[in-house]
Amino acid sequence: MEKEFLNQVVLVTGGAGGIGSTTCMDFALRGAKVAVVDFNEDLGSHVVNEIKEARGEATFFQVDVTNYDMVKNCVKDVVKHYGTIDILINIAGGSARSNRAPFYKQTAEVFKNVMDINLNGTFYFCKECALVMMGKGKGKIINTSSVVGLNGHTMHSEYAASKGATISLTKAMAKDIGKYGITVNCVSPGMIPTKNATNGNLNHTNFLNTTPDTGDISNAYMFLASDKSKFITGFNLIVDGGRSLGTKGTDN
Repeated sequence: MEKEFLNQVVLVTGGAGGIGSTTCMDFALRGAKVAVVDFNEDLGSHVVNEIKEARGEATFFQVDVTNYDMVKNCVKDVVKHYGTIDILINIAGGSARSNRAPFYKQTAEVFKNVMDINLNGTFYFCKECALVMMGKGKGKIINTSSVVGLNGHTMHSEYAASKGATISLTKAMAKDIGKYGITVNCVSPGMIPTKNATNGNLNHTNFLNTTPDTGDISNAYMFLASDKSKFITGFNLIVDGGRSLGTKGTDN
């Protein structure tokens, strides 16, 4: 396998989740040194062990992304351990699945919690990692939104708001730090089956009539983190098989 990211330091938030763990492994197999960042220590440590068994390099860092002081300390620890941060991939996120409600019935507490995780957590890591990257005049930042952030979804107003704001934040940051040689882009996945997905998530229509997996999202991150995308910034890459187009793509 080509070592496209040889010795580059990649920090992945939400690294213990379905998409996150796949992304961490894919970067490690391509030569990157991976900082696996997550709140779940058991799952995060498991991801690190799997990477090491595959002869990759990874270290786990436990963080609550809603806690700015913890985020600052995490970034400092990663730099202390690996010397720098070349690529930041923000995957950590959450929704109110267990507290679903139309916006007029949703509680302020639930709304704030989802915004804290999805938007504030992304901002905190972007800010701290950008300061590291600005010092050396290059870097890649990739955030994660969702097709729900583009089109909304019933009973998910807080999630839609946080993910829509992530796209706007990405564009604003790209304008702020482009002069430092740093690109800032975003990936918007559609419905992706993960290790924790129910069978109901596996059957959905998309334009390509294929079943997506976490590797499809990881591939998008790797493209935006590579030199192949060096002239792309402020971009939101939709990875949903065309589902957000609202059509099956066939006449059948």
